[in-house]
Amino acid sequence: MTERAPGPVLLCYDGSEPAKHAIRHAAGLLGGGPAVVLTVWETGGSVLLRAPGESIELGREFKDIAEDVLAEFDSGIAEQAQAVADEGAELARAAGFDAQPEARRAVARAAERDTVTVWRAVLDAADERDAAVLVLGASGRSALGSALLGSVSYGVVHHSRRPVLVVPPAD
Repeated sequence: MTERAPGPVLLCYDGSEPAKHAIRHAAGLLGGGPAVVLTVWETGGSVLLRAPGESIELGREFKDIAEDVLAEFDSGIAEQAQAVADEGAELARAAGFDAQPEARRAVARAAERDTVTVWRAVLDAADERDAAVLVLGASGRSALGSALLGSVSYGVVHHSRRPVLVVPPAD
């Protein structure tokens, strides 16, 4: 067996059963080691701010929201995301990883609202941590995204310059 690259494993975790299964499966394949459990969160406000097409009146109105108002709106969701990341890190440690949790907001600044996505935030985190491999469940909490590969998994697979392990749901 060849040695894994020196960076940590980036375990993407949203609290869903596919994400839990992916962590357990990755531990068996990769043998544990250093890991970051990443939970990326995006608020309802952020989604509305990225509403497709400028013809949507509500989307235009939300674009004028000040960054501090959005930050206040997001504070409760940030705490929940950190709790999800903590839960994922506990699961990863139980599976054999030396895991640290990280929760990050997909939309970091008002100027990025039109272009930043959850999958982009995952790739940014992987680059920042020099991740050896990214691990994702094939689908997560999004009902619409679950219909296919999953919008986050799809974006990561098609844009990553690093190895990606997408674990299908358990039978």
